Amino acid sequence: MGAGLCSAELHDLRRPPPAPASISRGSQMMCHVSEGTVACAAVGNTVILYQTATIKKLKELEGHTGPITCLCPNETAIFSGSVDTMIKKWDFKDGKVLRNMEGHTGAVWCLQMVNGLLFSSSQDTTIRQWDPITGSHLATLSGHEGPVRYLMEAPEGMLISASEDKTVKRWDPMSRTLLTNLEGHMDEVTCLLATRGHLFTGSADYTIKHWNLENSALQATWEGHLDLVTCLLELEGTIFSGSRDRTIRQWDPKDGSKLATLEGHFHGVTCLLAVEGSLLSGAGDRTVRQWDPKDGSLIATLESRTGITCLLDCGEAFFSGLARGYPLRFPPPRLPPGYQGRKQSRADFSDEGAGGIHGKEKSDAEDGRGDGQSSGPRNSSNGWSGSAQGVARAREVGLGTQDSSAADRTFSGSQDTSNVDKTSSPPPLPDA
Repeated sequence: MGAGLCSAELHDLRRPPPAPASISRGSQMMCHVSEGTVACAAVGNTVILYQTATIKKLKELEGHTGPITCLCPNETAIFSGSVDTMIKKWDFKDGKVLRNMEGHTGAVWCLQMVNGLLFSSSQDTTIRQWDPITGSHLATLSGHEGPVRYLMEAPEGMLISASEDKTVKRWDPMSRTLLTNLEGHMDEVTCLLATRGHLFTGSADYTIKHWNLENSALQATWEGHLDLVTCLLELEGTIFSGSRDRTIRQWDPKDGSKLATLEGHFHGVTCLLAVEGSLLSGAGDRTVRQWDPKDGSLIATLESRTGITCLLDCGEAFFSGLARGYPLRFPPPRLPPGYQGRKQSRADFSDEGAGGIHGKEKSDAEDGRGDGQSSGPRNSSNGWSGSAQGVARAREVGLGTQDSSAADRTFSGSQDTSNVDKTSSPPPLPDA
């Protein structure tokens, strides 16, 4: 990792969360491939591997003929799905294609590993089961009547799928049988969160539903958001939801009561991440914001040059996917006052986590070429400090270390203006 971005003590205490799968409708997505390596894919047809410590570009995985929509790593390889209907298995060490997995007749939207098996969902309304070693097709799970956008592994090892047909289904991944069909939403299901025998689903109908997975009963419907619910997260025994209405809401899962509304973003919230006793949120307003989950207060803000599509905790560093251009690497946030322990993240796409929309609208990605080498000074104080005299340092992959004077708890990770055509106008904000 870059010297000064994280202290040696923090490096020893922090460990990366389980490697997540990532899903998207076209905006940039990222996944933690292995210790020291992160994979990034955007609207283009290429997956790029970066070294988390030096931000050096390691490999470009080229072979898809359409935009890449999802990534899923295992111990030895990384799988990618695409609008071209193909799933590819890559050796992330040498960048070679190991398997071409064909069968879907529509865009592949999500990939998920469950009990050592790979599952894929598609625009063709089906879910397919694959042998991740040989790449052979094992079975087709049918039942949805619309495109299947999201897959997730439930804590008990079951497979959960969500579709544009407004339903959520639970499958036994070994017998390939449909166990439960959950109906009740009035529009597309857009995000999932499973924890301790309970399932929470967010929807384009602006509501969140709480289900009991043991008896498949609907426990409650939470209302309050004024637009599509984009992401869900469990933190400190409560549930946080992000929405395109620009707010984050905190809920008591026991009775469904609303505990707090976190306001501050100027565009739709696209992603949530829990780390170091804090809540991080990304949005289309080009910012990552740090909140104290205990009182809902805003602690700090980190700025980028375009909309945030996803947040990723790699243990030794943090990354955010952007609607355009290179991903952003930033240091761990400052600990909230009075926080003693350290906790790993459990957010979108973790083992017990939530799938969500990471940039609902498709955006044209800028060319991500470059040698990926970092430049500029490496020693810095933590960029999340609230000190008005501090210097914020964030790295946009391929652009080197970006410095800016901190003021009003705002920290910039914007592109170096020496690398930008100063006559051109800034890219428009995505409609998150």
